[in-house]
Amino acid sequence: MATNFQPRGDIKVIMGSGAKNLGTAHVASDTWNELQVVDYNIEHASAPIDVAPSRSGIYGQVESQGHHRPDTQIYEVTLTMRGTPTAVLKSCLALFGDGASASELTSASNTGSMKDGVSNANQVTLLFANAGSDSSESTPNDDVVMAGCMATQMVIREDVGTNGGEMVVETTFISAYQPTETALTPSSTTVDEAAPKNIFDLSASTLDAEPLVLNNFEITISRPLARVHHQNTTDYKPFGYVQTGPYEVTGSITAKRDDSIHDLIAHIKGDSTGIALSIAESSDLTISLPDVMIDNSKPEVSDFLLQTIPFRAFGANEAGNIISITIA
Repeated sequence: MATNFQPRGDIKVIMGSGAKNLGTAHVASDTWNELQVVDYNIEHASAPIDVAPSRSGIYGQVESQGHHRPDTQIYEVTLTMRGTPTAVLKSCLALFGDGASASELTSASNTGSMKDGVSNANQVTLLFANAGSDSSESTPNDDVVMAGCMATQMVIREDVGTNGGEMVVETTFISAYQPTETALTPSSTTVDEAAPKNIFDLSASTLDAEPLVLNNFEITISRPLARVHHQNTTDYKPFGYVQTGPYEVTGSITAKRDDSIHDLIAHIKGDSTGIALSIAESSDLTISLPDVMIDNSKPEVSDFLLQTIPFRAFGANEAGNIISITIA
């Protein structure tokens, strides 16, 4: 009888990055960052079942009807991280291919050739140290490694009533490559010890140049990815990934309901005109969305009145920024 168990607190989430052939895990000598992850999920190599139709005249399913389909599997993990520059920029790199500050998303942004075996600088490897189920003393496979990870969504949020106002970054990664349980110890790991950004450090928040007093904000950047078939029936690795639709940037801000809200009335009523949203902190953070449209804004009744302003961001043209994030 197995006697091992796995305390959640022993597990570290470490990200490997740098140019690598798609589907090839980063090795010990590559660049590794230990992130300030506060919540996560872990995947295990697995396969869903397809069930063939039953023969007429019987009312039970027989074994020959069941077929595992590892060729369709997509593994997905979501990391919830404290909002440090590393968390933001590593997420931007895997989502739209720009990991430098200012990190900019335009209609031309992409994560390069996503073909199996072709070098890609934007994929990452996720290492869940101490998460492997095999704790045998002779050859322990005590880590879970996910290679070929690309981000499909990133959420940035701050709220005066949550986590002391700290920024939270929630990023979803997918991989069509089967996770492995192995032993991987990076030669060198950079531990992220930076302080998260904080809503109480806001210095200027404006919409169409109108100053706003923010209670919270949330911004989501997302895109759809799909796996391309399978190359073999051993590990069912894909031919790569395809992006099946455009990047979308949406979000909302909640602000004190005052004269600035009144001055935005034409845009709230709906004039199909893009306006600039800027959120800036005194601690080296500026989030700029030059062309947003307000999407059905409503008052919010609290101890005092607030206004929730949902929005969708666009590029002014095909070369224009949809969102730019400057962070240090």
